[in-house]
Amino acid sequence: MQAKLLRVLEEGEVERVGGEKPIKVNVRVIVATHRNLEDLAKKNEFRPDLFHHRVYVFPLFLPPLRERSEDFPDLITHFARQVAAQNGWKEKIFSAEAIAALRKYSWPGNVRELRNLVERLVLLAGQDTINADEVRMVLPGGDAASSSGNAETGQGTLLERTEAFEREVLLGEIRRHNFHMTNVARAPRPRT
Repeated sequence: MQAKLLRVLEEGEVERVGGEKPIKVNVRVIVATHRNLEDLAKKNEFRPDLFHHRVYVFPLFLPPLRERSEDFPDLITHFARQVAAQNGWKEKIFSAEAIAALRKYSWPGNVRELRNLVERLVLLAGQDTINADEVRMVLPGGDAASSSGNAETGQGTLLERTEAFEREVLLGEIRRHNFHMTNVARAPRPRT
């Protein structure tokens, strides 16, 4: 595959599967990886000519999300707006405490993981503002049972306590199935 990519970049032509003649292309390629291509090229595990003459033209190094905590508020706001707009939902606001709780997580999945978690929080939020307890409930390793919601404290109206209890039950099921919504939907319902 690397040889084919190198040929395309050098000659500016591609051949369609089943095609009879090459097609001229004018493209720029952006390469993103978590692996060290320079080390791989030195070990001949990545084509050195592809790396040195085509891929490593203008390198940009972006530190992982866990090293860019100053970006959290802007990214969270952007993703919350994006998710709300895509789904026709009301926009949710993240409290300062919620953002602080998100900053404490290590983010092995980087920005993509943050976006998915923000979507999960916007989907499950009961109020207009997402708080730190809600964040802790959905973070990997979090504990839905440790939340201090209206259901446990007996605070709020019956409707608010019922909604808080339902949210906690749903979050517990979602966590039990590792956020795989199809499995949550297929889970047997408890008998009443």
